[in-house]
Amino acid sequence: MLNLKYGQSLTVFSDMMSGAGKVALVFCSMAILMPQVHAVEGPELAVPDGAKVVIVGEDLNINGLPTRVWELSSSQSPEEILAYYRQEWQDPAESKGPGFLENEAGGWQIISRSDEPYFYTVQVREAAMGSSFGFLAVSRPMDLVNHKPDGFAKPAGSEILLDLASDDAGKRGRVVQFKNQQTVEANYHFYRELYMAQGWKELSQLSADRDTALLLMNKGNGEISIVFNRIDNESYGVLVESYD
Repeated sequence: MLNLKYGQSLTVFSDMMSGAGKVALVFCSMAILMPQVHAVEGPELAVPDGAKVVIVGEDLNINGLPTRVWELSSSQSPEEILAYYRQEWQDPAESKGPGFLENEAGGWQIISRSDEPYFYTVQVREAAMGSSFGFLAVSRPMDLVNHKPDGFAKPAGSEILLDLASDDAGKRGRVVQFKNQQTVEANYHFYRELYMAQGWKELSQLSADRDTALLLMNKGNGEISIVFNRIDNESYGVLVESYD
């Protein structure tokens, strides 16, 4: 599951998931009501009574970490959700360790538990009329060994902030967030020339506003969109790649 150091990455992911739809993250998304969520071939992750759980991804790869993610919504408050997991996880999984850890990041309240070989995370925030919205995640940290972003070309000096991949029912998708010191225009032309050389067709043009740009391309059953933004003298990019 996502451990606390991935909190920012999951926040970015959740923002993209709740943003404009065509960011075709080809993740299965079927709403269900259920008392238990099955982890990655392991123990069950309990869910508060009455909570609605939506499967976001059965087979995600977040920064090299195999992960399952569910969306959670409940009429209960975030504090009530956290209290539920404090009760569920009060007994330590290991004799010398705590039953759970809590943290706060980017407006999210986060509670997590390590129960080898699994790591569980719940992050919630307040929604309308005191209700809760959040995410559940389950992963196996020991599966993360010397992860390096796979096959992602980037301009010199770039830093990968998030690398998320999915493969659900034959539909593949990938989201990569990065930043560098290059201009938005330089980033735009780097990826435009890179993908055109590989046979991709451009569907967009560089915006007149050099602080933002959008690159859209397709090739066969594949689509790529890259959003570029200039913030505090750094350029940020979010690439979404999907195949039907």
